[in-house]
Amino acid sequence: MAETVAETDIGFLTKLKKLVSPGVYVEFAEINDMTLPEMARDSVEFTHYSSPDGYREYKPGLTDPGEGEFVYNLVPGKEDDAIVLTHIAARLVEGWRIEYPDGATFDFRGFVTSHQHATPLEDRMTGAMTIKISGKPVFVPAA
Repeated sequence: MAETVAETDIGFLTKLKKLVSPGVYVEFAEINDMTLPEMARDSVEFTHYSSPDGYREYKPGLTDPGEGEFVYNLVPGKEDDAIVLTHIAARLVEGWRIEYPDGATFDFRGFVTSHQHATPLEDRMTGAMTIKISGKPVFVPAA
């Protein structure tokens, strides 16, 4: 069995950042869980009366860049929660960045489609948001 690649890592130190001005990002302070976007491509059927042996034929269609889900430690109306609330009020598609521990980055434009608070009786309060990606994201591997 092959040995695990040395660069393989855990998610610790992965960061979510929001673009606030060209080249300037503000980091979310207390993200504690991320479900990163799952891209999906449509399939478009091109079957015709003479398709070989009666098999359906397809070609790739448009790509949906997906959405990401992010959970953070909640301080209601402050810290990370304030960034989300301000973004929702602005009703804009804005720049976001996921920065991996090895320095790789995943830049995308998107907007928050859902936002919620959880306040359990005997556990930490959390906020959660879902960001819908708009357009083609850019992944830059670590140097």
